[in-house]
Amino acid sequence: MIDIFGELEIDLNNITCHSGGAEGADTYWEKMGEKINVKTKAYSYKTKMHTSPNKVEISEEDFQEGITQVYRANHWLNRYGIDKYINLLARNWCQVKYSKQIIAIGTIVNPGEKTAKGYRCNSKYQSVDGGTGYCCQMAIDNLKEVYVFDQIREKWFRWSYSSMSFRETICPKIMVQDFAGVGTREINAAGINAIKDVYKKTFKEILGS
Repeated sequence: MIDIFGELEIDLNNITCHSGGAEGADTYWEKMGEKINVKTKAYSYKTKMHTSPNKVEISEEDFQEGITQVYRANHWLNRYGIDKYINLLARNWCQVKYSKQIIAIGTIVNPGEKTAKGYRCNSKYQSVDGGTGYCCQMAIDNLKEVYVFDQIREKWFRWSYSSMSFRETICPKIMVQDFAGVGTREINAAGINAIKDVYKKTFKEILGS
């Protein structure tokens, strides 16, 4: 597998998590990060349902960019009925735009397979279930580094640009100053532990373990 991403030394005291402030994985990334001085920017677009104390209202320019990026991603994902979710999906673009590494919690679905909710994967390639799939696909479209913890398989995967598929890997560590910590609202115990493992691996010296 061709590795187009190099490791750079980063300042562990100045890391920002770009997320969405939603219940589930987003909240765990945010709350766990607070304990080790990881700042969070939880993006929102014209909604009163957003309750994160780290809420960032996105600009109209970013929102319009997000719409374009969502429809670009959907050329790959080939999903139906996305218009009614466009505010949330376009908001996800900021998570990608302002990050260099995307670390997601979710479920990887193979072409032709059905999701847990009964939706068939119409993509020609593997994709991530739910709204998290748009964040991951927008990141792939823009050649970002993408890791996904699959809650069903309980394994880590990394998107390979050479094989155009998710390849099994080990737990990643945060390797950039700005990363996206995102994922499903329906996080389970394995997903929660996966987030803990990322932070532990990244902040091993600071945490002393």
